[in-house]
Amino acid sequence: MPNSSARLLAWVLCCFSTLALAQGYEKLYSDYRGSLYQIRLIEKSSNSKAGLGSGFQISADGLLATNYHVVAQAVSDPDKYILEYLSTDGTKGTLELLDIDVVNDLALLRQEKPGKEYLQLATETPKKGETIVSLGNPLDLGMTLIPGTYNGIAGGSFYDRIHFAGSINPGMSGGPAINTRGQVVGINVATAGNQVSFLVPVDKLTTLVKHFQQRNVALDLQEVTYQQLRENQQRIIDSILEADWQRRSLGEAKVVGEIVPAIKCWGNSEENNDNPIKRIDKGCTGQDVIFLSDEFNTGRVEYEFFWLEAKDLLPARFYAEYEHQMSTFYPGNSAGEEDVTNFRCRQNFTSQPRNGNGPLSKPERSKKPLISRTSYCVRRYKNFPDLYDIFFLSLSVDQKNRALVSHFTLSGFTRESADAFAEKFTSEIQWH
Repeated sequence: MPNSSARLLAWVLCCFSTLALAQGYEKLYSDYRGSLYQIRLIEKSSNSKAGLGSGFQISADGLLATNYHVVAQAVSDPDKYILEYLSTDGTKGTLELLDIDVVNDLALLRQEKPGKEYLQLATETPKKGETIVSLGNPLDLGMTLIPGTYNGIAGGSFYDRIHFAGSINPGMSGGPAINTRGQVVGINVATAGNQVSFLVPVDKLTTLVKHFQQRNVALDLQEVTYQQLRENQQRIIDSILEADWQRRSLGEAKVVGEIVPAIKCWGNSEENNDNPIKRIDKGCTGQDVIFLSDEFNTGRVEYEFFWLEAKDLLPARFYAEYEHQMSTFYPGNSAGEEDVTNFRCRQNFTSQPRNGNGPLSKPERSKKPLISRTSYCVRRYKNFPDLYDIFFLSLSVDQKNRALVSHFTLSGFTRESADAFAEKFTSEIQWH
């Protein structure tokens, strides 16, 4: 019975492989659990937990690493919050916040009393398809081990993130992802669900540790945040302005498409008997933002276009419908009164030459530029006074039954960067 023997052998090998994997994961957990910690954000007045995350020790003298978003409230409001750690054996202590990297969502802390065990940071990048293991404290259930697959740096982002095929859950933020040799290859940061998660590459943590070790004075973390945000916005705007901007058709216009791989565009159209206006939408946005607090994020780049037309509406009716549909615009990033000033807006009418072939005759096109009502709004960051949110909205007003709407939001950019983007953005739009 050769077939039966073969099936039996395959079953035995499968069971052996599964058992070996389970024993391997068990050994990884037992070998390195002493380096793992729960990071607790404690509200001083109530002496109660206000937030939880994970962290891990990386040196004999008690350096701990975690995500910035785990400790962000202690950075922004140190009078209200303190940070504590809880080890897997139940030891508690306080944490000192030493250094941060808000762009890569990392923080470096020191334990009140260093633990005996710590993890090594990997110097070699895993191979695609290699098994790595994420460790952390999901949902305050205790330290957990999640095996998964290393899939390289995820594309389509302004920020390097490892694509990890495994389930990172709330509470695991800031925990380590290790290879089978127990070396840290990444730091848990986010999940998209369905076994799609993201890690900060370990080289970002290595750089942060070097930055901390090379300085001799205590850091002003607010100033560190400002410098990192400013450098990041310059990096983003340079990459955008240096790119080859490709135009895409939208109705009778040509508008901006996906400028860089980190910006993704999506489209939609609306045309039905209940709505007398046909509308075609195109929205483009950067895939990631920088977390500063639960109510405040920055680093957003987004732009949208809307083409509207109607065949049988009187101009007054068309513009009434047009105004109604376009009355709900707002900035794409969240921010509160303690974070930003109110928007200050400059509104005017602008003209732009027409291009290409369209419903107007050639003599008419040469005489009649595109007329738009444009708003350019700015709000300043209160703690970072050289950085702003910019909200731009332009609505064409010179045709009886056709209109083009253009919008962009930039968050956390200097005025110079925003002006350069606005000039390029408006010059790239064409209406035949």
